[in-house]
Amino acid sequence: MARITQRLLPPFILKTETMLLKHEFRFHETELEWMDCLPVVATLVTGRHVIIDYMTEQQLTETYCMIQEAAQHGDGYGIDEFDSEKDFRHEIEGSDCFAIVSKDSGELLAGLILAVSKFYRGMSGVCDPFIIVKRTERKQKLGEFCMRKAIEFSKKLGYMGMYVDTFSNNVAVQRIIEKIGGFQRVGFLPLGGRLQTGQLVGSVIYYRDLSPEKPKKPEDT
Repeated sequence: MARITQRLLPPFILKTETMLLKHEFRFHETELEWMDCLPVVATLVTGRHVIIDYMTEQQLTETYCMIQEAAQHGDGYGIDEFDSEKDFRHEIEGSDCFAIVSKDSGELLAGLILAVSKFYRGMSGVCDPFIIVKRTERKQKLGEFCMRKAIEFSKKLGYMGMYVDTFSNNVAVQRIIEKIGGFQRVGFLPLGGRLQTGQLVGSVIYYRDLSPEKPKKPEDT
């Protein structure tokens, strides 16, 4: 990914039980230090403890299956969005993939993938988050938790902005975006995707600036 620094380092790591698959992107040294801190334990608003870590190969497959299940129910993903797991993996190649798992059981609860946005015609300065929550784990604020983490992690990874596109009928995600704040609605695509019923739906486009805030001048305080 394009960063401010010009030094090329080997960062994002998609972990398996026996090996590390590395993708080459540009990162700050502080970003690498942060990434080395994973896994981390976090607490949901429900009091439930979860672990955030890089996805394993198995978890990436589980994430694909969760997306396909969501598509079957018209929950945020198109029925023909990915033809196969191979197609899905190709689409997110080079992305930063995180798993949110139960601290108690180790079960995958949600997946968070920070992909490079196709809306930006440059060197990967803007991200596009893929968020999927396991169907049986809905209504526990996991979607909001993941979106907040997407913003936090994107900043730490050096992205300068974030685009979020969501189906026009996905009211839950739009409410999360409005609740978190800081996003601008910047567009609408009449043809965003196809639902399981065959219905075509539009996509709402949001943008959030992730640039570091400039320190205030003495006269501004």
